[in-house]
Amino acid sequence: MNTRKTKHTSFRSLIGLAFFFMSICGAFAQDAGMKEEFAKLQEQREQRTSLIDYLKSTKQVSETAAGTLSLADNAPAAAKQAVESENKDRQRMFVIIASIQGSTVAKVAKEFAQRMGVDVNAKKMVTTLRVHGSNTVGASLAPALVRAFLKDKGFTGITTDRDGVEAMISYSKPGDNTIYQVEIKAHGSSTAFGETDSNKGVGLLGKFCDIGMASRPMKDKEQEALMDAGMGDMRTAASEFPIALDGVAVVLNRSNPIQALTVEQIAEIFSGKVSNWKQLGGEDLPIQIFARDEQSGTWDTFKSRVLKPFKFKLSENNVKRFEDSALLVRNVAATKGGIGFTGLAYVDSTVKGLAVQAGKEARPFQPTRLTVKTQDYPLARLLYFYLPVNASSLSRDFVKFTMSNDGQEVVDKSGLVGQGLSSQVDRNNADQLKKQLLSDASVPQAYKMLIANSDRSDTQANIRFVQGSNEPDINSLNNLDRLASYLANPGHEKFGVVLVGFADSVGNQSSNLRLSRKRAEEVKALLEAKGVRNITAEGFGEAMPVADNGSESGRAQNRRVEIWLTRK
Repeated sequence: MNTRKTKHTSFRSLIGLAFFFMSICGAFAQDAGMKEEFAKLQEQREQRTSLIDYLKSTKQVSETAAGTLSLADNAPAAAKQAVESENKDRQRMFVIIASIQGSTVAKVAKEFAQRMGVDVNAKKMVTTLRVHGSNTVGASLAPALVRAFLKDKGFTGITTDRDGVEAMISYSKPGDNTIYQVEIKAHGSSTAFGETDSNKGVGLLGKFCDIGMASRPMKDKEQEALMDAGMGDMRTAASEFPIALDGVAVVLNRSNPIQALTVEQIAEIFSGKVSNWKQLGGEDLPIQIFARDEQSGTWDTFKSRVLKPFKFKLSENNVKRFEDSALLVRNVAATKGGIGFTGLAYVDSTVKGLAVQAGKEARPFQPTRLTVKTQDYPLARLLYFYLPVNASSLSRDFVKFTMSNDGQEVVDKSGLVGQGLSSQVDRNNADQLKKQLLSDASVPQAYKMLIANSDRSDTQANIRFVQGSNEPDINSLNNLDRLASYLANPGHEKFGVVLVGFADSVGNQSSNLRLSRKRAEEVKALLEAKGVRNITAEGFGEAMPVADNGSESGRAQNRRVEIWLTRK
């Protein structure tokens, strides 16, 4: 504690109301009871002065233009009690002074605030929304979404101040002198749900934020803790919102000749089992690993999708870890033997994105918009907003905007993969994929005939299912809603829908063929319930796998339904 500063602050705090006391001491002579009450209040204030001034020095409390103290969200319970008592005593003293001087309480409070060093003419600052969590979501996407949302609501004076992985977006309302703010803290997905050892005053659990950002699904223990705190089941469609798609891209230095690796080979690298590129057919060069930090959702996804299936842990040698994805990429670009992993939005021309095979028998997929949107890329993932059941109307409006076509357009522009209307790049990618399928000798002829007059220009997303059921997952249900809305637009009424189901290879071929058709029929029924007509549903069993059937995650990827459109 800075003793000199504390003593100075204490002195100013004590003389603030003492000044008023001296100015009215003559009036007290005619009201001994009021004088006694005032003196007692002042004595009570003096007893807590050291604590109040310490809380000010640690920025847990601050003076306001109303002459009272404002308490920070992360202040302890003891501080809250002291501040409540201090404010109560001050306000009573303001009343006494105002009654004796024939003034108003507001005027007395304002004069006191001025003597406490507050600029009473400064604009009032009010934080209306707090969004905490994933760096992948919070670094660029969340600020862009907030700015677009505020502009859509008609707010003005929108500015952004950044401090590392945190941002404060300020805005104004017409005819209002107050400055409103949206707080964004992007310290990693774990901080969406609660405090961590290195980050305090963050997350939904302590009510430090209104919306949680995550680049992975919520964990069981996080769900239970939030439910116990009265925030409801946050895995329901009312609280869990898949706002974008991303791929965990494995990136290499551009000089590295390696083009593709299996997930197992990548796991061997990051575990330290493989430590030189020559072991994989590359140069005789030591491998330098760059990884995201422990709080990162990108790390959680990489750990669960790459290391955990092979019971590996991250190597303790030749590993550097980063909170900032952009900084990680710069280090890979500058290190000849470097390899790292990051979100798709951070892959640029300075590094090389590695093609990834789910297994030796699976096709390699580059981390691109199309392979992420179809979720065929082995390390594709969803990004989420989490919203408590008792969320404010502003929070819900913001999430609703994010899920809209306008919001999804912002997602696309940020470098992540939106799920709204397709961009021209998406359409071009889909057309190119169709040409590849039609020319691929391994693709069934019946499939080629089915898609010959159809396209996926506006329907790149595959329908995936809840594990162990024929029920589409939350993201797929959202995409079916978007498809139904798209087909309801003028000029689209005569479009036809072609649903193509696939299964994994577990069981015999005839059973898998029936299962793939059944999944397509289930999706058809859901679309028909939304008013969509002219639907064809077909299945191709275990044909055309996009992942290795040797693992549960691979089999889940192969259980899918493609959506094609015929435009009549």
